[in-house]
Amino acid sequence: MPAGEVFTGLNDWQEYNLAKRGDRSAWKRLVDLHTQDLTRLAGMLTGSYDLAQDVVQEVMLELFRKPPKHQNGTFKGWLTTVTYHTALKLKKQYSGWSALGKTDPPDAHLQPLAKLIRDDRNRGLFDIIHSLDEAHREVLILRIYGDETLKDISTLLDIPLGTVKSRLFYGVRHCRKLMKDKGLT
Repeated sequence: MPAGEVFTGLNDWQEYNLAKRGDRSAWKRLVDLHTQDLTRLAGMLTGSYDLAQDVVQEVMLELFRKPPKHQNGTFKGWLTTVTYHTALKLKKQYSGWSALGKTDPPDAHLQPLAKLIRDDRNRGLFDIIHSLDEAHREVLILRIYGDETLKDISTLLDIPLGTVKSRLFYGVRHCRKLMKDKGLT
């Protein structure tokens, strides 16, 4: 648990319900817990760190504007689904924004050499993932960066589970080959 974070023993849905009733600390805990993962997912989907931040702000506002109809699934799954749709919508609206590799988030805790190596590897991986066709890229991003189950991806994209498995397999295989070719493994 990160320094300064308070463990409440509540699950995300309980925190969400407290936040909706005005508990600011519950809201802060939810935002702190999910913002980084959602930003990474949105960045991979949109190709822009700046746009990814806008997507996450929209998603967080959506929590209160249009609450989920039910709380049967996981809170993170719900956030991932909303992030996915919001990212695609905003990407379509703002297609001329800067690429993710041009505007990286600050990362003060890394040493300069470690940061340079990480940034080069991440940029290379970003380029490789974005070289995939859209169908394979979406499945790969949702599985790896969205941490979605194969079944959830199938539901979200409205495609058969076997198709999700196939796209993931061939997408990963293609990425591994390109990573090996570029010396990123």
